[in-house]
Amino acid sequence: MKNVLWLAIFLVSSGAAQAQGWPSKSVRFIVPFPPGGATDVAARAVADKLTQALGQQFVIDNRAGASGAIGAAEVARAAPDGYTILFAADPVTTLHLVMKSVPYDTLRDFVPITQVTTQPIAVAAHSSVPVKNVQELIALVKSQPGKFSFAHSGIGTGQHLSGELLKKLAGIDMVHVPYKGGGPAVTDLVAGQVPLAVLGSTPLIPHHKSGRIKILAFTSKDRFPTMQDVPTLHESGFPGFDTGQWLGLLGPRGTPAEVVNRLYAETRKALALPDVRERLLASALLPVGNTPQEFAGVISADIERWTKLAGELGLKPQ
Repeated sequence: MKNVLWLAIFLVSSGAAQAQGWPSKSVRFIVPFPPGGATDVAARAVADKLTQALGQQFVIDNRAGASGAIGAAEVARAAPDGYTILFAADPVTTLHLVMKSVPYDTLRDFVPITQVTTQPIAVAAHSSVPVKNVQELIALVKSQPGKFSFAHSGIGTGQHLSGELLKKLAGIDMVHVPYKGGGPAVTDLVAGQVPLAVLGSTPLIPHHKSGRIKILAFTSKDRFPTMQDVPTLHESGFPGFDTGQWLGLLGPRGTPAEVVNRLYAETRKALALPDVRERLLASALLPVGNTPQEFAGVISADIERWTKLAGELGLKPQ
């Protein structure tokens, strides 16, 4: 019995020591969307600082497809050693509402590390669409039912569900067009291949400022600090409309607590750096850096909120 006890102590001590030596090699951030979107922008901003702080390369690995499910599933299957981390977006909590056989269970298969950012979702139009605000947009779509479509970053994302909610509340008929990520959707919006979009604001901002597209409103209840000229849907005739999207770090189930806590602490430090904050705010990403426990609460609340909304909208897994 004494020998077994000492063996157990040795194994625990060895695991703790191994975790305390983390990272001893490069770390992969799996970004489940293509380059150019909000997730990719934030991941690169954080990875640069973690590389400097921890002395090992934090590598961005874009694994796009299935609204983020492909990249998320890869992390769920990865060894829980702290060297494969999901730079997650909020669809990880919503895909099961509209897709059958999602290859992971968010609450079972991942360990929350920290929420990196929160961000408003934008309702945008190509510059050729003759509207200046949401009310004009609604009037135009009502006058030509079924003609207009809106792009979003994938089935089951907060963008998709926010667009569906707006359709229901406004009583309008629009066709949703899912893309593999925000970057490709923005490319088609700017080119005029799709007239409207409900997307994360980050990749839209430069094109809004250049006049190639128009951000008509944000879905958050309050205006964004660095985009005060853009109204919210709450202000535009839909009181109480308040949706958004988050980005955060998730590890595979079983990731050592020492790794989780260190990655949380170092990410929080990175988010507090003035140049990182400026870089994120310029992209309409508000830094967060909450604790693993607080992030777990955000995820649980998100699942509950979107599940209720999907029921109200009549959405079912397909």
